[in-house]
Amino acid sequence: MGLEMTKVTIDTNCIIDLEEERSPACHIRALILMHRQGKIELSVSAISGSERKSNGEYAHTFSEFKQKIQHVGLGDINILKPLGRYEVTFYDWCVYSDETSEWLEREIHQILFPCVRFKCSEEPNKQRWQNAKCDVLALWCHIKNKGIFSLRVTLTFTKKLRNLNWSL
Repeated sequence: MGLEMTKVTIDTNCIIDLEEERSPACHIRALILMHRQGKIELSVSAISGSERKSNGEYAHTFSEFKQKIQHVGLGDINILKPLGRYEVTFYDWCVYSDETSEWLEREIHQILFPCVRFKCSEEPNKQRWQNAKCDVLALWCHIKNKGIFSLRVTLTFTKKLRNLNWSL
């Protein structure tokens, strides 16, 4: 039985880095090359398609997101489906939740965003809530996919993630 391939998940910020040719772009391209060479399994969460774009708007269709990732050279990476959430996810690019999935989502949320309400209806700042929900669901996808390294999420939330004690 062979070794399982290292799974790396990138997030929306990595896509933006590639679009805008920011300094991390060369490192992300190295990961893309490693993926194409079969050395790692590179993925992005479909929830990235629900994030607010740099012009302040949201994608109307998932096809817009697929075109965006194709344009920056990510057209051949895996797209992970997040939990379906009303007015956040694209319904043909998400999965139904169960108790375990919802528990994990709630745990991630409480650790990363303790000051943001879990439900949109309870949070006065809807944009803040959606940004938090997208980050939570991106990490949820990474964990459910048994990913080893989530590029931007790990760099941003390392201290908070040390509090997690999950055995999934």
